[in-house]
Amino acid sequence: MIALLVAPAIAPSDASAQDMDLALSRLRVPAVDVATNPAGPCATTFAGGSPVAYDFCQDDDAWRRVMTQFAGSMIPPLLAPAGTRGVRGIYVGFETWLTPIENNASTATGEAWHRAVEGDGMGGPDRSRFVDSLLAWGRFNVRKGLPFGFDLGMNIGYLANTSYWTLGLEIRWALFEGFRDGVGWIPDLAVRGAVQTLMGDAEFNITVPSVDLVLSEPIVIANTVEVTPSIYGQVAWVFADSELVDLTPGTPVFDACSPDPNTPTAMTPTQPPYCRTSGRELNHNVVFPRLRSTRFRLGGGLQIRYEWFQLSGSFLMDVLTPGEMDGELPGDIPRQMQINIGAGLTL
Repeated sequence: MIALLVAPAIAPSDASAQDMDLALSRLRVPAVDVATNPAGPCATTFAGGSPVAYDFCQDDDAWRRVMTQFAGSMIPPLLAPAGTRGVRGIYVGFETWLTPIENNASTATGEAWHRAVEGDGMGGPDRSRFVDSLLAWGRFNVRKGLPFGFDLGMNIGYLANTSYWTLGLEIRWALFEGFRDGVGWIPDLAVRGAVQTLMGDAEFNITVPSVDLVLSEPIVIANTVEVTPSIYGQVAWVFADSELVDLTPGTPVFDACSPDPNTPTAMTPTQPPYCRTSGRELNHNVVFPRLRSTRFRLGGGLQIRYEWFQLSGSFLMDVLTPGEMDGELPGDIPRQMQINIGAGLTL
């Protein structure tokens, strides 16, 4: 667990692919001729008797499954109670959160993961032998108190066993804390807005904002230790977009489109104007459909504070499956939970 907390500080600086990096070129299916298999996946039509225009096309279903669970692990974690430490308060800490993913290859989502990750290179050209059962993020987080019950936070995170980083920003507003004249006792209530965005991959990008509601009440024990239980409600939105992906990265596109002296000079309608061959390799450069979805989570947490040191933990769970929240997603993608742990200093 300590290794997860300090992962951002010890993460490798080289750009080589790690086992859990995503290789979107593997999310592909073979093309078939619509004349021989009209109902087949990725069926393509003939154009004037020419051959099939490509050998592979993207597997949009696998893309949605992997991105839904990957983005679910990027939902900003909730660890702080509703109360603030005032304008002078500064929090500095390391935090980690764990999110399970489906790695059972007998399921559609698990099979998509086995195809999507780089792996150890021994599972074959298009799949990995092993897939981690959870995604473990660690981040360095700083929050500063502001007037009128606000505080502002910034963080940088790292995903274990990958080359991925995140940048995050959050702002929290404590609506009221403890006693109020003429009202009596009421618990602390805060609203937080947060966002995390992915860095480290040229083939896709993900941004996940959230709006959270926090209800908590500090309990002081022996005038030295403060224990604060909290209840959390969270709504997050997933924005996942694909960049240009080469489905056949091992095939040089320029070799496939080099001038052929045996090919007539005149271009046929099926040939790009800069290519004297069929140009089918150019058609393997694709963009996966954008993914937009909503996630709703509930959970609870506990913070223990002694003088400057504080230790926090929380647990959140999807209320509904991603498919129930968004009809464009496969209905069998399971709900995800998030386990959060943090340790830091409040100065």
